[in-house]
Amino acid sequence: MSKAKEKKEVTTNQGKKHLFGSSEKSDFILNMSAESAQKLCGVYSIIAVLVLCVITIPYYFTQNIKYGMDESVNRTLYLNEKFIFFISAAVLAVGFVGFIIFLIANMKKQVELKDNKSLIVPLAVVLLSVVSCLLSADIFTSFYGYLDRSEGMLTILGYWGLFAAGMTVTADDRRIKLSDFIVGIGAFEAIVGILQAIPATAKIIPNYFKEIFSGFSSGGMTYTKEYIATGFLCTPFALAAVLTVISAFALNGMLYDDKKARKIFYAISLALMTAADILACVVPAILGLGAVYVISLIIAAVKSGFAKDKKPFIACLVAFIVAGGIFAGLFASNEFRLMDEKIIFHDSFDRLSITGTGRGDDTEQWIYPYLWDDGMYTAEQNLIWGTGPDNWGTIFESGAIIDRSYNEYIDLLQSRGLIIFALTIVFLIMTIVKMCKLVAGFMKDKNGWTGCAVSAAVLCYLIQAFFNISSVTSSPYFWIAAGLVWSFTAVKSSAKKKS
Repeated sequence: MSKAKEKKEVTTNQGKKHLFGSSEKSDFILNMSAESAQKLCGVYSIIAVLVLCVITIPYYFTQNIKYGMDESVNRTLYLNEKFIFFISAAVLAVGFVGFIIFLIANMKKQVELKDNKSLIVPLAVVLLSVVSCLLSADIFTSFYGYLDRSEGMLTILGYWGLFAAGMTVTADDRRIKLSDFIVGIGAFEAIVGILQAIPATAKIIPNYFKEIFSGFSSGGMTYTKEYIATGFLCTPFALAAVLTVISAFALNGMLYDDKKARKIFYAISLALMTAADILACVVPAILGLGAVYVISLIIAAVKSGFAKDKKPFIACLVAFIVAGGIFAGLFASNEFRLMDEKIIFHDSFDRLSITGTGRGDDTEQWIYPYLWDDGMYTAEQNLIWGTGPDNWGTIFESGAIIDRSYNEYIDLLQSRGLIIFALTIVFLIMTIVKMCKLVAGFMKDKNGWTGCAVSAAVLCYLIQAFFNISSVTSSPYFWIAAGLVWSFTAVKSSAKKKS
């Protein structure tokens, strides 16, 4: 009887793949169709960006809640210093799951590793970054990151995981849906930033840059009254980086998508982001925004020649003129001002308590070359392996006045050394080559507008990065966009046709 029962069980389940079968792989993965795999990759990327957006909100609201004193340095401790590690953990978690999604995508032929041998370069960057971390003077800080920067080795792994997740979104309709959520996040952050820049509404939504540290006087520390947009991204610089990436999605979707509702949504979002970018009052915001409009205008002009349709070019030109007119009007009325230096020192001294009160006697030089000199000097002293990721202590010991040079390329060189810097540049060059092919394909209608959008997003981010820093609240959006650039070549075109 037991034999008959056993035979019946085998016969009943014959020909099916099982969760606990000899393959040791689940039904969920083995029996997944190509369409289901594409949906999994697209939905996960949406979940990832939503997590990245939501996790910053409690951090922002706890910036002003005191929970103790650090008697050794007489520094007030704020609850946000605990929440920053939740953000870092969230980036690591979504990045780790991103690697798993990448492996599933490879199993289901959504990504072909044999067609992407150049992925050896980012793999080398990750492995050598571990070496840089282990050789640093402060391994603990380099591994976990420091306070608000929180860009240690764990966060770097999270970034590359987000890149891997972005690379798995190989279906264009999934890219468009992901774009919808990304643009929605940009509009949300822009609205928060605009409300922060209005004195009346800044009382409702906290603005930690409404009073900017200006130095010391006989009466103690002095501040100037300002209202600067940051969104829930902590600093105007982080807002500038995020809105640069997302504005490229919004502008290109507005120009080229077929659905009227989406075009209107993207247009409204773009207007909000343009206003918030101007209210950030920093160079990378204006530079990134300007690059988005100029590059998109050039692409639209060339595209109009191929498609014999001038509507996208005219729409882009009108948007550019309107944005330029708003900026010119604010500039002429003295309502617009760039406050990079004050914001930089307020952020590092007053908000993070990790630096002195400002520059020395050399106050004539523009703040950026001044900080770049510090960064290059630190890099020269730690040439091969750098100071270690986020190892601010060694940077200060080298004579720098703050922990970042406000140039992402110099920051990379000083923190992780020449070898990793060179490999990262190789990776960026490969990405730019792919971007050029995407834009060329878009001109000939070989791929959709998302290819053009992600190319503009990545390029404009790389431009504004000359005057900005990477951040755990902003850089993830760049890495997802870079992954999307690579997603177009994740499988060969012949394989795509078969699927």
